[in-house]
Amino acid sequence: MTKKEYNIYIDESGDEGIKKGSKYFILTAIIIEKDKDLKISKCVDEIKKELEMNVKTQLHWMKIRGFPNKLMIVDTVSKQNIVIANVIIDTYQIDKLESKNVYFRFIGFLFERICWFARDNKGVVNIFISSRSNLSVEKLNKYLEEGNGSKFDILLDKIQFIQVIPNERKRLLQLADCCCSALFQSLKFNDAKHFEYMLRLKNNIYSRKNNIESYGLKFFPDGKNSIEYINLLNYLDK
Repeated sequence: MTKKEYNIYIDESGDEGIKKGSKYFILTAIIIEKDKDLKISKCVDEIKKELEMNVKTQLHWMKIRGFPNKLMIVDTVSKQNIVIANVIIDTYQIDKLESKNVYFRFIGFLFERICWFARDNKGVVNIFISSRSNLSVEKLNKYLEEGNGSKFDILLDKIQFIQVIPNERKRLLQLADCCCSALFQSLKFNDAKHFEYMLRLKNNIYSRKNNIESYGLKFFPDGKNSIEYINLLNYLDK
């Protein structure tokens, strides 16, 4: 029987420097059925037209001005057949880890969740990751092979391939940027206005048995010590 294929788009927001820069560093994956990829990617062009942007211009959340425009983006995403998984790292709570190792330490937890989703939906995944300095397919493949032991529950047979691509070359990487940055700003500003981004995306967040914590929202090291995260969860429960 042919397995269902999913395309995964991964981006990041924040500064992974330990106890310096932004408090939160976030890794986000959006999960899309491969046969719906093209249709959903066209919503990025629709967003750009609504914002009166040239469709060839890269959509970047941090360059979008105006709260209503950002609400329009998350509302557009919420209507798509998209599943969102996030790993949130409080860099001010992390000890015994160098800043340069943060990305590779925590990307494994995002890969776990991607693989769990593929397993639960009897599928396989193709992973597209936003390019960054010192990141390569070779390094990622080596990392996955080494991380498939006791550290992570990464199901290698669920991953067909990985590509590292600049955001401007993939519209859905630009959408992943928007989803990731919306969560980042929700935590950064810690108020009802910005929590509204995530409330509107709530039904898209990866969950198992109606539980989004540990699945679509995975916090490190302990969300109980983050007032911003607690406030966000309380807002989502309203």
